[in-house]
Amino acid sequence: MRNAITFALVATLSSVVQAAGKNTPALAQDVQVRVYDTGTMPAADQTVALRAAAGVLAAAGIDTTWMHCGLDAAAACNAPLEAGELSVRFVRLPGTPSASGQLQLGYSLVDTSTREGELATIFVDRVEWLAGKAGADSLVVLGFAVAHEIGHLLLGTNAHGSSGIMRALWSRGELQHAKVNDWLFSRDEGARMRASLQRRNGLRFTERDATGCSAALGDDPDASAGCRPTAAAAALRGVAAGGDR
Repeated sequence: MRNAITFALVATLSSVVQAAGKNTPALAQDVQVRVYDTGTMPAADQTVALRAAAGVLAAAGIDTTWMHCGLDAAAACNAPLEAGELSVRFVRLPGTPSASGQLQLGYSLVDTSTREGELATIFVDRVEWLAGKAGADSLVVLGFAVAHEIGHLLLGTNAHGSSGIMRALWSRGELQHAKVNDWLFSRDEGARMRASLQRRNGLRFTERDATGCSAALGDDPDASAGCRPTAAAAALRGVAAGGDR
């Protein structure tokens, strides 16, 4: 039974990837996502999960580049995030399901006043719990969770949709039946996410923050070493030791 469910979920992922190839909007947008992981999972498993996430995002017209920021992270991983850059961190934080069997798989830090977000957190062990209960492939489910949280960051809200990958609750039955539309963004969500990226990528080249630092420090050789890091960058430095709130 478990193998059959895993096969169905992987087949669904293949359909999502095919949908990305056929239906990607002409005006696709690029996003770079830093992935912070201090030994939470093997690198090969992370690669599989991120491929799943990239497939879902590609179907919404978003091309994703992952910057791996593990234990041997490059110096760029400690720099402030650029205007069009996002960050995801994998942590393990055991939890107890509610009376209805619900368990939060992750969360995103979103400024509701500006409708922007930069940092998403995924609880790997909770995703594994849900996938185990459904008999599904945990790495595919993990990828879907990453895409969901990136959706929150780009949509600039913690609100959920009524269907598709942005719905609030993921049931065992949905994982077992593995319907393609359950793991896709809606057309409206995709359009809003691409518009958000287009604006953010424009800010990378035109905006300077209140300290006088370039919004894209890597592109500005005159940027001061004392430039203020973003809240997300500060939070990520705090989690480097393995903790989570």
